[in-house]
Amino acid sequence: MVTPIKLEDLCAEIKTNAGCQCEVYDGVHGDHTLSITPDQLKPVIDVIFKTFDYCHLSAITVQQRKNQPDEIEVFYNFWSGSGFSLLLRLPMKSAKLPSIISTIPGADFYEREAAEMFGIEFTGRDETPPLLLPDEWDQGPPFIGEKEKNG
Repeated sequence: MVTPIKLEDLCAEIKTNAGCQCEVYDGVHGDHTLSITPDQLKPVIDVIFKTFDYCHLSAITVQQRKNQPDEIEVFYNFWSGSGFSLLLRLPMKSAKLPSIISTIPGADFYEREAAEMFGIEFTGRDETPPLLLPDEWDQGPPFIGEKEKNG
């Protein structure tokens, strides 16, 4: 059985080894969300995967809230005996994140999906080739807000 990562241990490791603070939000069913900035993503991912014995990236999910039309939220969802997420807020018009596939090769699918559906640019990787949309799709990322689609 996997021992869950304790939130206080995770935040202490991130502060010590990645040099950043965690803003923590309580989640559903005891899960927690840690808010970080895009420049903190790679160091935090490195801490998570080099410090803790078992941690699984379950998904990268993206959402755009109607009350915040100029930004998108990206969640990196993890499981290690219990769930926790990293939350990053990005400006819609220049949504960029560093790729994490050098640390987590399985993140390739999730990054490609987020790039295709929301137009996020993942830096530090060769490319994000199309994944889910038909080859003839020419309407831009389908999940961005109507304001963004129509200019």
